Amino acid sequence: MNDTKIKASAAPENLQEALVLRPEWEIKPKGLEAEHSFTVQFSELTQLLTLTVNGKLYKRVKIKEDTDGKVKFYDALGQVQSKFDLWGLYAKN
Repeated sequence: MNDTKIKASAAPENLQEALVLRPEWEIKPKGLEAEHSFTVQFSELTQLLTLTVNGKLYKRVKIKEDTDGKVKFYDALGQVQSKFDLWGLYAKN
């Protein structure tokens, strides 16, 4: 019975040595600024319309004619420009 009392009394000494901060408690510096990008490309040589997001291929569409590919490319560009115009209306400058 005396052995258990000795073990219990030694516990506070061990707790002081075992104090460890959890990773979520650490103050983390603000991360580097992240950049996100997307690219729409039309290749007349391969007849492919390609959408790349953050450097990775997202979607590839086979086009039958050059004219159809150019129309779809400029349609995508027009959609992006209209979004920027719409967002500009809500921006507080």
